Amino acid sequence: MLTHRGATLVGVTRSGLVVLAAAIVLVGCADGDAQGGLVVDVAAAEERAEPVTAPSTTSPAPSAVPVSTTVPTTTVPATTVPATTTVPAFGAVVQEVSEVELGTSWRPACPVAVEDLRRLDLVHWDGEGNAVNGVLVVHADHADDVVTAFAALFEAGFPIHSMRPITDFDADDDASMRANNTSAFNCREIAGRPGVWSQHAYGGAVDINPLVNPWVRGSRVDPPEGAAYVERDPAVDGLIVAGDAVTRAFADVGWGWGGDWTSTKDYQHFSHNGR
Repeated sequence: MLTHRGATLVGVTRSGLVVLAAAIVLVGCADGDAQGGLVVDVAAAEERAEPVTAPSTTSPAPSAVPVSTTVPTTTVPATTVPATTTVPAFGAVVQEVSEVELGTSWRPACPVAVEDLRRLDLVHWDGEGNAVNGVLVVHADHADDVVTAFAALFEAGFPIHSMRPITDFDADDDASMRANNTSAFNCREIAGRPGVWSQHAYGGAVDINPLVNPWVRGSRVDPPEGAAYVERDPAVDGLIVAGDAVTRAFADVGWGWGGDWTSTKDYQHFSHNGR
């Protein structure tokens, strides 16, 4: 990886992870434009002829005889010129994050220090089929794994409807889930277990498309608006099921899935330690 002022730029192609030698902090899908032109000057040729004096004649001019000419028709086969198509590429920037950027998602009592967290700018497919940039915050120890997993999701064409910083929701996990927003670090306790830190508080977990991949325990569903997705239908856009591209991508980096739990099902949740 190439590190420049705390930022690491990673590019991924279909053959795997490749270092891009550029120090930037925003990633997108860049196309190279070739500009060029050809100017042709055509000089018109001018013919000159000496005047000729024709001898006079008293003979009448011959009558014009019409000539019938048949021009053969030639059919030229149409040539299809393939259009030049630019295919978006996955990209990721890993950089340090400031306390100001973390906002209300971090406080001094949190179990992880600010300097141990990293901001990830990740290119992903949105719900409209566009390649867009999103932001996650994770622990530095897990940054490479998360980048690798999301590169696989991009390659598979999996849609992520929103990937905004949790600070956009004032660190309110419920609001983020209702917005179907994919998030990672958030210094919060496990719901219903005061004093017990969530894996998100350590920067070691990611929740993906939480509205269509809700947490389920008995009749309780979080977010409640996700009740329509308790019955797992793989045809639903962004929904995660066992053995799909998402679960395989995280399994490949050693992360566990909440959909494999027994007493509860947390279909949105992936963590480095399976908790």
